[in-house]
Amino acid sequence: MGRRTIAILFFIFGILLLIIISVLFINSQDRTNQTPTTTETTLDSTETPLLEEPQGLLNQLSNQPDELVEVVVSFQTVPRGWQMTEAELRTDLRKASDVQSNVVTKIEDVVGLYARTDIFQGQTLTRDMFVGDPTLASNNEFGPSSIIPAGFVAQAVPMDRLSSVAYGLAPGDYVDIMLSFVLLEIDEEFQTLLDNSATFYLRNEEGAVSAFVVDPFGRVETLPTNERTLIAPTEGKRPLPVSIILQNARVIQVGAYVPPPPVQAATPTAVPVETEGDATPTPAPDQPTVTPTPFPDVLLVAMAPQEQLLLKYAVEANANIDFALRGINDGQLYSVENVDLPFILNRFGIDIPANFNYTASGTGSSIQIITPTPAAPQGESGPEGG
Repeated sequence: MGRRTIAILFFIFGILLLIIISVLFINSQDRTNQTPTTTETTLDSTETPLLEEPQGLLNQLSNQPDELVEVVVSFQTVPRGWQMTEAELRTDLRKASDVQSNVVTKIEDVVGLYARTDIFQGQTLTRDMFVGDPTLASNNEFGPSSIIPAGFVAQAVPMDRLSSVAYGLAPGDYVDIMLSFVLLEIDEEFQTLLDNSATFYLRNEEGAVSAFVVDPFGRVETLPTNERTLIAPTEGKRPLPVSIILQNARVIQVGAYVPPPPVQAATPTAVPVETEGDATPTPAPDQPTVTPTPFPDVLLVAMAPQEQLLLKYAVEANANIDFALRGINDGQLYSVENVDLPFILNRFGIDIPANFNYTASGTGSSIQIITPTPAAPQGESGPEGG
């Protein structure tokens, strides 16, 4: 193939390429010029379909599935006051249109909180079902049961100004309960307190019988004159006290529980009726009488059931009950011995004194008490002599 033939082929190829480019450019110009006309025609020819497009759009939207969101539900039924853990929580899908703004969507937002009410299995959880500190809602919603520690039970115990640490106890405090019992001897057969009483029957020379009772009956002793006589005590038998302690009891409530008052609707304010003439002055309302709040006389404490049973026995046995207030965060259990008379003698090394046939007493003289005379107020002078 010669050079002339190659040059002719390149020339023909160039002409064809130029023709193709020209055709494409002309077609693009024609489409650009026809666009406004096509738009006007489309608007005129599709005027009726435009009225039908919203209905078709609604049909398409109704056929689309609802959006689902993940919410937290209860995996099992839990009682009021239960502290939530991951074991009681699961996630589930709900329609977005059915999910309110207070619905819980994350499990970690609920773990560690306490249930305000009973929650049933499968129930969708909301934020108002839980409380972080049950003590904040105890008086208004749950009552004292919400702050009783796990494994403890609560019992009411009487108290007064001295036993209650001068009324210094408050809910949430921890106390030690000191119990003082009195040990008394009883008759094993009668199961009554000693000493027993004795009835003596005497018969005179005429045969008449008379009886008299000796209470308490002492003992019969032989005097140095070989005469037997009845010796009776000059006072009642002295009891033997013993004290024990119950440690780390929690104060649940001081005083009687008062339920929250029901919510009452607001009373509308009466509109005064205007009358002609001088207005009658409205009398001022009477001031309410202030009733002094009585001091509490009962205390609700929580302890283990076995210790509560001992405390119940102490109350029924009329034992002396006092409370010792613990410091904050002091939960230590101390080794404490029961206190009685031998413990005091051994603890402080007290020797029992020997019996004497004499004692010491005061001189019998009285101390003269001098009452000071108040000074005269300034500006006043005493009586002048005359």
